[in-house]
Amino acid sequence: MDIIVIETAGVQFADVERYLHCVSKPRQDAVLRKRNDEQKVQSLVAGLLVRSELSRRAGIPFEKVAFEKGAHGKPYLKGGAVQFSLSHTKGAVCAAFADGTEDIGVDIERRDRKVSENMRSRVLSENERSIAESGGDIIRIWVKKEAFLKRTGLGIATDLRGADTTLLPDVTCFEAGAYFVGAAGKGAAEANITVMELSELLKRF
Repeated sequence: MDIIVIETAGVQFADVERYLHCVSKPRQDAVLRKRNDEQKVQSLVAGLLVRSELSRRAGIPFEKVAFEKGAHGKPYLKGGAVQFSLSHTKGAVCAAFADGTEDIGVDIERRDRKVSENMRSRVLSENERSIAESGGDIIRIWVKKEAFLKRTGLGIATDLRGADTTLLPDVTCFEAGAYFVGAAGKGAAEANITVMELSELLKRF
């Protein structure tokens, strides 16, 4: 599994708008529907990153990369054997990629995110409450849960307390600068994680 993080803090949509034509029409429409510049940038950068990496890994031209959705709406590369998962948070976009047919999941969150008592009670299982001593511990657990649920395709509609990370296999958490990155899937603990400059991604288009 390979995980790529791209920081987007401070980037204006006007700085990247000229790359809008490089993503699919549905992605273009989704970008333009976003409410503010930050959301537009993240949506566009996410589309560029996934399209670029899937093209490279599957040997498919950019314009031929197409997607289909699973039972719970999780997107898959159409006709390909490269799995991917996507996440974003304030100031960053993250994506994971793996060869093969086994599902994977990824989630990213700022390490300094404020954690409320409501979040603690809503997220943690009984086992997790006994080991979560700080806000950082809770965020680590949060991203692992999210990654696992994205792997299954269920997402956060599921009761997060039921996904007990002390019992889940193939789930881990990495530090990447100001962020925690959760990963789920075969070989997650040995995943390669890279922080890529946005300019490096844009040079591909």
